[in-house]
Amino acid sequence: MTMFRRVTLACAAFVLIGASAVSARELVLGHTGQPSVTFSGVGLQFSDKVKELSGGELTVSVMGASALGNNREGIEQIQQGMTDFWLISTGLLAPFSNTVSIFDLPYLFKSEKAALAFMDSDVAREIVAPLEEKGIKALGYFPMGWRHIHSNIAIRKPEQLKGVKIRTEPAPIRMAIFNAMGASAIPMDFGEVFTSLQQGVIDAGEQPLENIKSQGFDTIQKYITLDGHILDPMLLVMSKITWESLNEKEQRWVTEAAKFACDWGRENIFGNSKKLLEAYKAGTQNIIIELTNEEREAFRKATQPVYDEFLEKVGKDTYDKIMKIQESFPAESPQN
Repeated sequence: MTMFRRVTLACAAFVLIGASAVSARELVLGHTGQPSVTFSGVGLQFSDKVKELSGGELTVSVMGASALGNNREGIEQIQQGMTDFWLISTGLLAPFSNTVSIFDLPYLFKSEKAALAFMDSDVAREIVAPLEEKGIKALGYFPMGWRHIHSNIAIRKPEQLKGVKIRTEPAPIRMAIFNAMGASAIPMDFGEVFTSLQQGVIDAGEQPLENIKSQGFDTIQKYITLDGHILDPMLLVMSKITWESLNEKEQRWVTEAAKFACDWGRENIFGNSKKLLEAYKAGTQNIIIELTNEEREAFRKATQPVYDEFLEKVGKDTYDKIMKIQESFPAESPQN
């Protein structure tokens, strides 16, 4: 073999090795959260774990803070295979499956422990399975935290919401909750809320504490009422198109990383919310309204019409299974 031939082969081998080294497949995860919120951390944990498990063969770039659009746009991208993963509240998936709307029923979970037990159940997996028919594959659950009311008037009774223009997510049950209490529920994209509060387009909103803080709602709203009407479940979802394009090994990496990231979210969300609540109580800018059991029961009774209207639609049998899972758990106030 001539020297020229040896050099040519060596160069070709180097090019092939180099090509192999850079052949890692890059996927993209989007969400609307700010860096300070726990579910933003879930995305980063997922990305790091995929890279670790795959040895860099598979990577996930995280695009948060609505860099890829709002939640509606994100799910459309997921369905089309334009974006690979998205972090989203189950409430925003209602247009794609009635089953996930069951989480929007008011005061559904007795406690955070009961909710976490449910998220590990077969029932939880059954509820999100129909999303696959719409091109959306659910990889795992974790809580976003209890949703509370923020406003510029003190709210201790449901009747104090009468006439209040309150922003909700564009989901029928979430709107019905506040309409049942006499408020005027206004569906609105998350990114429009702050300006709408400033301009008086709306009077109030309802969010987990982390969102209230990260979006600055606490700077223009004096009161936070800890009613905990919904324990917001979040989903890490994936494009079914992307899933089916992965080989078996890559699917294992994604599945294992999703479980790791969602477990991390569950372990951190309530502790982070409690720290935030302690900071609110220690400060002077906001007034935290902690409801007694009797006061919270009044909110529950006021929202009974929501069950009358929607329970059969979202699945009475599924509701009964959720109640069965919670039987051994005592009721606890959502003080975080």
